[in-house]
Amino acid sequence: MKKLSFLLVDDNSWALKELQDALKYFGYRTIEETSRADEAWRMLRFRRYDCIIAEMEMPGMSGLELLKKTREDDRFYNIPFFLTNSAFTKVKVVIAGREGATGLIVKPFDVQNFRQKMEMLKVEPADAPDLVETRQALEEGLKLIERNDHAGALTVFEKMVEAGESAEVYYNIGYIKTSQGQYGEAIAAFRKATQLDRLFAKAYEAMGRAYQKLGRKQDAEKALQKAADIYMTKEKMQDAEEILTEIMEINPDTVNVYNSLGVLYRKKGDYLTALKHYQKALKIHPDTPHIYYNMGRLHLDLNDPGKAKRFFADAVKLDPGFKEAREVLDAIELGEF
Repeated sequence: MKKLSFLLVDDNSWALKELQDALKYFGYRTIEETSRADEAWRMLRFRRYDCIIAEMEMPGMSGLELLKKTREDDRFYNIPFFLTNSAFTKVKVVIAGREGATGLIVKPFDVQNFRQKMEMLKVEPADAPDLVETRQALEEGLKLIERNDHAGALTVFEKMVEAGESAEVYYNIGYIKTSQGQYGEAIAAFRKATQLDRLFAKAYEAMGRAYQKLGRKQDAEKALQKAADIYMTKEKMQDAEEILTEIMEINPDTVNVYNSLGVLYRKKGDYLTALKHYQKALKIHPDTPHIYYNMGRLHLDLNDPGKAKRFFADAVKLDPGFKEAREVLDAIELGEF
């Protein structure tokens, strides 16, 4: 039996006890609980858990909102997270799935079903001695940062690196180096973080800002664009939009940012704003086939296959090997749109 750590969140004390008893029955012993989701969020900052089980609907911050926050944070986005509820309607199931719930547990709990849910967990033991020591050190370092004791935190993190590399530790070293004005060393730490975790958006974001401090605008733009692309992939549109706006301030003439903003607003369903950004991108770089392709996709969304066809044709004209544009163009000509 793997020794997993659990965080239970429910405003119903009876439900919490029932959950805890069920976990203990299956042999799990490392269990912490709280009746408030906002308190659970605070606990997550200073401890590491292998699984979160939270009531979907609670006063104040709900379990669903807690799920959203964990999925939007690079530190917690892959933690197994189960939502509980006494009545999962189709709408609730769809919403929970969209927000990234690992699974749903109906209350009152069915023992066999609960066992199957727990068997879905495939993580390393939470309280193996070396892992506990690592987590305690990380918590200590984060607490020192909160107290503005950056020198003390740096000592803790550097010792952790000696014991074993970690993307999160390198990110925190970069954060400290940035606060100390040592931007070159900060960039090196952020780069190590992204080498260990190539989807660590916050590390790319922080690296871009460190490059800005050094006046290296091209490098800053490249790192920030990478962060924005990752945020968009994870459907974190607000974060992506903020980064793209920041890139525009660095270089108002970059084609990537206007094209990315067009993609972002198209995904949000704001087609007119998307169109404006694509038009700006084309004005700056009129010979980029992918922008014509994106304009074509947008006009299909606007139910205007005639205009869409012209843009796809322009994309193919600029790049005869543009397979995707050719396929959509052929489909329009066959009347499939």
